[in-house]
Amino acid sequence: MRNKLYQIAFLLLFLSFFSVVINHNKEHLPAAGEKKEVPGQIDLTYAVAEPVKSLDPAEANNLSEAKVLANIFEGLVRFKPNSTEIEPCLATNWEVSPDGLYWTFYLRRDVYFHDTTPFTAEAVKLSVERQLPPHKKDNMIYGSFTFGMVKSMEILDDYTIKFNLRSPYSPFLRNLAMPWAAPIISPAAVKKFGEEFNKNPVGTGPYYLAEWRDNTPVLVANGRYWGQKPRIQSVAFSPGSQEQRLNSLNSGASGIADLAARQAEHINAEKVSVICRPSPSLGYLGMFNNRPPFNSSRARRAVCMAIDRGAIAQELFGDPSLAANSILPPKILGYNRELEPYSGGAQRARSLLKNYGYPDGLDITLITYNTVRPYNPLGGTELAGIIKKQLAEANIRVTVKSYPWHEFKSALRKQEGDAFLFGWVGDNLDPDNFLYTLLASDAVSQTNLTHYKNSEVDRLISAAQQEHDEKIRQRLYYHAQQIVLQDTPMVFLTYGQDCFGVAKNLQGVEINPFGIPLFRNAYIQK
Repeated sequence: MRNKLYQIAFLLLFLSFFSVVINHNKEHLPAAGEKKEVPGQIDLTYAVAEPVKSLDPAEANNLSEAKVLANIFEGLVRFKPNSTEIEPCLATNWEVSPDGLYWTFYLRRDVYFHDTTPFTAEAVKLSVERQLPPHKKDNMIYGSFTFGMVKSMEILDDYTIKFNLRSPYSPFLRNLAMPWAAPIISPAAVKKFGEEFNKNPVGTGPYYLAEWRDNTPVLVANGRYWGQKPRIQSVAFSPGSQEQRLNSLNSGASGIADLAARQAEHINAEKVSVICRPSPSLGYLGMFNNRPPFNSSRARRAVCMAIDRGAIAQELFGDPSLAANSILPPKILGYNRELEPYSGGAQRARSLLKNYGYPDGLDITLITYNTVRPYNPLGGTELAGIIKKQLAEANIRVTVKSYPWHEFKSALRKQEGDAFLFGWVGDNLDPDNFLYTLLASDAVSQTNLTHYKNSEVDRLISAAQQEHDEKIRQRLYYHAQQIVLQDTPMVFLTYGQDCFGVAKNLQGVEINPFGIPLFRNAYIQK
């Protein structure tokens, strides 16, 4: 009898202890939709450049939204710090079939969404399929780009999932590290919130959404995060104008802020450090290769020689090192600083035009946008004026036609001119996103706006799409760039720039290659 009483007492003690453990864990995992405790004073405010409207990865479409998403959600893979190389995240490892058609991912165990739902292969399948027909909605911006090559998906078990592709496509892995579309969401939260999921996001990341204060999302540390627990307990993302962000940073109201070009000159250097680096974007002068005068590579080369890219980079960013030497921005696979476009200055360009059958030079119409862009903070009309002045010295007379953004894109399609100003912002940080998008014959009239066609460049791009060995891909892209520089279908002007002001007591912030600060390892020095 006494033994039985001891057994019962032991059982009750065990159940009591187990209950304490479970309740302790639940303290850090507020269920979706429940009231979450938010500290009265936020530990860190990030002054971002654009409004934050949707926190559904399938709907978000600006960089400020991506900066919030990257701290709430995670994908199967992610970029290594300060690199475009891939490392595991929610998948611990993966295999690709020899023909490149089947990708099998092995998922991390003991991971939970912020609403306590276990992370499994079912969540991966739902996160992808909701962005593809027949489920895809019109406001799901990046789904087709990210997963359009997926033919079907198979759940092999709770922690193994297989993607079946329509054709081999090596950039697929980098697609899975994008801050848009690729993050994995909680199936339970999608079911619970429906159309309101964009205001009630639930992921597996180091932070969860605690509340919206006006238009400012406030994140709180996820105490049961599978990785290293965040040291900063709360972060707010506050949108504001250039002036508001600068004032907030200098006053100490924000600990980190997005800076516009040339704003670094106005920061409080005693309290704030400035981080600037090339962004994955490219500004270029395109020429219509399918009609005179720029159906002649000689005329295109002369234009390239006459343009001073360093002077343009200095004017736009205050940094001549941002002059573009090829189509790929720094840190993208295949970038090579040794590549050199045609140069020589205006006098040499004038002489070559004369030898090429243009003794009186050229008269061209240059069309442009009248706004600022990520790769051009000065504005299209202003940049066109700089180029007009440079080309005049080479006996190339330019008439500039400037349009509002949407009218400009229509003018591009109609080829209302001889040349144009434009640019590209990388989607997945894979070289294919630049070379195929801007130069492949298959992309003519879609994103290849110069109408450039070269069968050898097409062959190299196609081979690189199907090749999984990164060293071989790098050689293929290097070869393709050499041919492109000889053909000069466009003049590569500048790379874009990401700039941040960071309080000197804020340490450990990682900035991924998209220009997104990550706070999972950050801390504030007291």
